Amino acid sequence: MTVWLTLGVAFGLMFSFSVFLVPLLEEFRWSRGVAAGAFSLSAVVQGLLSPVVGAIVDRVGPRRVILGGAVVLGLSGVLASRITTLWHLYLTTGVLSAVAICAAGWIATAALLAQWFASRQATMMGLAFSGMGVGVLTVGPLAQWLISTHGWRDAYFVLGVGTLLFLVPLVWFGAREAPRAPSTSNTRAANPADDGGIGVRDALATRAFWALFFAYCCTPLAVFTVVTHQVAFAVDQGFPRMFVATIFGMAGFMSIVGRIVFGFAADRIGRALSATISYGCTAVGTLALLTIEHSPTALALYVYALLFGLGFGARGPIITAIAAQLFPGRRFGAIYGFLSVGNGLGGAVGPWFAGALFDLTGSYRTPFLIATLFCVAGSVCFWLAQPRANE
Repeated sequence: MTVWLTLGVAFGLMFSFSVFLVPLLEEFRWSRGVAAGAFSLSAVVQGLLSPVVGAIVDRVGPRRVILGGAVVLGLSGVLASRITTLWHLYLTTGVLSAVAICAAGWIATAALLAQWFASRQATMMGLAFSGMGVGVLTVGPLAQWLISTHGWRDAYFVLGVGTLLFLVPLVWFGAREAPRAPSTSNTRAANPADDGGIGVRDALATRAFWALFFAYCCTPLAVFTVVTHQVAFAVDQGFPRMFVATIFGMAGFMSIVGRIVFGFAADRIGRALSATISYGCTAVGTLALLTIEHSPTALALYVYALLFGLGFGARGPIITAIAAQLFPGRRFGAIYGFLSVGNGLGGAVGPWFAGALFDLTGSYRTPFLIATLFCVAGSVCFWLAQPRANE
């Protein structure tokens, strides 16, 4: 439950950037590419820090890392309420928030879950990571309500203080690491993997690692490209902001269902097939969203929320479960950190690319269509990550 709530708060705040983007653009008149660059910088920072965070998790344990991330996340929200220039946005969203998400997000929580659950990991990862969907479901509409009633500065401040008051005590009292089983020389001789497990260099030398790496890269290229600009895109087509924020929240609710369902399916029908179906939901949902450019109907937005939401975040638990199975041991945090560099690279390009193309063409059509192609590429990567018959 602690991991579930922690991921909900952390990623709910992270993806609420698309809600804050609209009032920030209105007040400061920045171009969309430049403003979205703050979210891209966040992905870069997360990618660069991921191996470092993974190594720290292996050394001091995931609990302390998650706790530190919770503190920085709350402070970044408070500081964001004082934004007056572009570099303030880049500092709070692109650096501080990124450091917090990296510490309290995938890597440390995945290591914590891997300690406790040795079997049915895709199912358990899906259940725990469904908290991210709860965060998107609640934090996005809450942020929009705060912005509408009190302004974006007060909204940032309230969310930041709320994070400090809620998330920090939650992690302090609720996060517990699994006790390590005592090892003896006899067990080490019988099973060398018990004495540290697979090393980082050995993992990097495998085909499966790089297949997962590029799957992690393709996923944000397919998702962040759309998510970062979804509110601005729908508002451009004449939809009310609170309604759009509600649609965003619905997508978050469906992502709860998607993470659980696709995590469960991964342990039943195979992880590559489960990931492929989830990518199909993402692609069709994106195409449904694009239709409002020519026919702005609420039905298209509901279809988008349903299908895109089902696929939103579904690959993360599957990748984590595959990695935990293939690369077990005390170096899992570092290995998962290196895998997460791929997520950072894809997340860095997607939001900025979509904003920059909009500034050039006045439309999101091209970047959204390209995003659907990355769904295909990501699916191929999952099939390549499967072990061969002789492995």
